[in-house]
Amino acid sequence: MCGGVSDAIFVPDGEWLIPQPNACGPWFPGVQHGGSISGLIARAIERVESDAEMFTTRISIDMSRRVPMGPTRVDVEVVRNGRRVQSLEASYNVAGEVVARATATRIRVDENLASETIWVGPRPEDLPPKQPEEVPELTKIFAGFDFVRNFTMHRENFAAGQALSWARLERPFVAGEENTALVRLAAVADMIPSANSILDHRRYLSVNPDLNIAVSRLPEGDWVGSSAVVRTARRGIGQTDAQLYDRHGVVGRSIKSLLIDVR
Repeated sequence: MCGGVSDAIFVPDGEWLIPQPNACGPWFPGVQHGGSISGLIARAIERVESDAEMFTTRISIDMSRRVPMGPTRVDVEVVRNGRRVQSLEASYNVAGEVVARATATRIRVDENLASETIWVGPRPEDLPPKQPEEVPELTKIFAGFDFVRNFTMHRENFAAGQALSWARLERPFVAGEENTALVRLAAVADMIPSANSILDHRRYLSVNPDLNIAVSRLPEGDWVGSSAVVRTARRGIGQTDAQLYDRHGVVGRSIKSLLIDVR
């Protein structure tokens, strides 16, 4: 079972973080949601110190096995510490066992280039299709889908496998800490629709064993949106591809592979 009583998603206990009930996912009892995993990995990556200011442009996460509820720690190693580009590897450790891994790229920030960069503002296709207030609030959630209950969710479905979503994180990700923009973005990036937006969830299971997040800038404000397309192929394979937004426009992209199986 998923244990714990805090309002936060994780509670610090020495070098470990204890997942609370709202860190669970919907598919298997006692298993962490992918958004819990991606959020903690983003937190660990942005806490790595560097000589120059760095901006995280990519996080690729391997979640090819179930990640149990249990004392969790993310260990990060800098594998390339260049002056302009930094490469990192992260291991997601639960109760002493590595159960997920990630790699990330960070690029140096140079304020001297700001005035020299040509910037003409967002293109029309980079603007969010609708603002959060224009999208219906999502009130029907899978029973036991505890992680999503950490958010106020708005979602509008269009053609089969296409959806516009907005999410606002309402709880601390880690007790005693303010939620950073990168943590919020990473958590929402995993919540883009899966194959069950097309297939009957009572007959079919849809799991994403990986998550790839590309970031062009950090979201401003509390809301993070996504415009997603779900594609399914034969032989139990699929993919979700989504633009990520804040109120002003595109902030990045999220892509996840889908494993589809019968229940």
